[in-house]
Amino acid sequence: MNDEKLRPLEMRSIFLISIVIGVLTGFAAWLFRLLIGLVHNISFLGQFSVNYDANQHTAASVWGPFIIVVPAIGGVIVIWLIERFAKEAKGHGMPEVISAIHNKQGDIRGIVAVVKSLASAITIGTGGSLGREGPIVLISSALSSTISKWLRLSVYQRNLMIACGASGGIAATFNAPLGGILFSMELLLLAVNVRTIMPVVMSSVIAANVGRYLIGPDPAFQVPQLPTSATLENALVLVLYFPFAVVIGLAAVLFIKAVYWSEDRFEALPVNSYIRHAGGVLIVGVMMYGFQRTTGHYYVQGVGYATIQDVLNDTIANPWFILLLFTGKLLATTLTLGSGGSGGVFSPSLFLGATLGGFIGTLLAMWFPALDADPTTFALVGMASMVAATTSAPMTAAIMTYEMTLNYSVVLPVMVGVALAYSTRHFFMRADIYTTKLLRRNEYVPRGFLLDVQSQIVVDGIMETDMQFAAKNELVTGTEKTICVIEDEKVIGVVNPVSYRNNKQFQPQSVMRKRFLVVTSGATLRDVLRDFGRCRCSVVVVSRNGRPDKDDVIGVLSSIHLTRALATASKHVAH
Repeated sequence: MNDEKLRPLEMRSIFLISIVIGVLTGFAAWLFRLLIGLVHNISFLGQFSVNYDANQHTAASVWGPFIIVVPAIGGVIVIWLIERFAKEAKGHGMPEVISAIHNKQGDIRGIVAVVKSLASAITIGTGGSLGREGPIVLISSALSSTISKWLRLSVYQRNLMIACGASGGIAATFNAPLGGILFSMELLLLAVNVRTIMPVVMSSVIAANVGRYLIGPDPAFQVPQLPTSATLENALVLVLYFPFAVVIGLAAVLFIKAVYWSEDRFEALPVNSYIRHAGGVLIVGVMMYGFQRTTGHYYVQGVGYATIQDVLNDTIANPWFILLLFTGKLLATTLTLGSGGSGGVFSPSLFLGATLGGFIGTLLAMWFPALDADPTTFALVGMASMVAATTSAPMTAAIMTYEMTLNYSVVLPVMVGVALAYSTRHFFMRADIYTTKLLRRNEYVPRGFLLDVQSQIVVDGIMETDMQFAAKNELVTGTEKTICVIEDEKVIGVVNPVSYRNNKQFQPQSVMRKRFLVVTSGATLRDVLRDFGRCRCSVVVVSRNGRPDKDDVIGVLSSIHLTRALATASKHVAH
């Protein structure tokens, strides 16, 4: 898309668009939950109904042992959708959103919203061990990108609207408006100031209220009243949160590495993607049926909120069974995601943190009753800490844990946990579960808050197109145009008008610059600057195919053009 045809809007218009996005993403989160419920009820109970409470365990399936193959059947449909319509719908969604903002000028195809909705609902609804937050972020971001392209917003404002959509999706899904705002601040926004924060706040608040009206006002989890030790009145319990957070950080490293190890192993199998994914989730089907036959509940299937609620209620007395749930969920998630499923990693992270925290908290309560350690508090701290370490969003994890439970007494230990767990993971592994995927694709990975105007400027919008072609030994009459010198139908040099200003006639080969950089149409300013100094040149030739063929060269850039573009962008970036 030509950047010259895009238009930055005034702040009041951006506010209006952010409100519309908030309403749409709130509805999208509600519809997505209904779709998951519909698929789940058909798959497990044989009922055509959308009523589904993920915090309650599913009754034994009407299909009996044949429930084992239900995830595999769903997996075949998921792969068909992804392969046929939108390959971006594969996986957990967030890397595609981050990549769109930092590498693709905020361009997410509208079809991705539809395919991601269907693929993730089928994956989760048929028993795949993934969450719904990653899909709703990608769905909401695709909607926002489509609206922005339809309105022909500037690239910078398009990216801002994607952040608004992502915040709205998170806020509506978890009934957590503050968490939605912090989510975009920590992971998506290119710059953090009042002009970027306020539209995100608007979308998040509107989406959360739409979600509360359609889904309900209750928090995601019901947490019992916590004992006084949870408020850190017991100094020894506070000390225990430090090594506990380190353990969670190490578990996050294990989780991230396990996901991508699983992905590599499945990719290496000499079978097609259908068999690969069906085989992976078939094992998940065996696992969940095994849990149901021996314990009465499926436990590791779907988003896993019912199991998290059990841990928070301290209804599972055996710590070793809680550890088994941790191990089972880790395996089920890596199998589902690694084999090619579609769904998020936020919910599995909550599950892993809750079970690991519940395991340690229950052991401490059993072995050292004088400590007055509370398993529920450890589970809550574990949930927030695992999310923080896995996603590199510690503030989001801390605030969302409060919003999902409405229990303020646990905020202080949660803050300790998220800080140390994130630091531990970062010490052993710099990339998180989102950026690891970008690094594996050799894509740009953001580091903290950026005023990244360079990635938003496309060379096609700033290049000089009014140029002249001339053979190297041709006698040229003075002109004000840049001259591309050709030999054998290829550009071999560039002549700047300044070079021949005092010459009425000249041969281009006598004044041309032989060293120049060739870039492909659609490249960003950051792409150019990355290679500009390396080639030790001062001229850029823009070509349709990246080669200096005369018929494909469509423009030129000088250092003056680049400087002017940067100056203009930095002046308008706050608008």
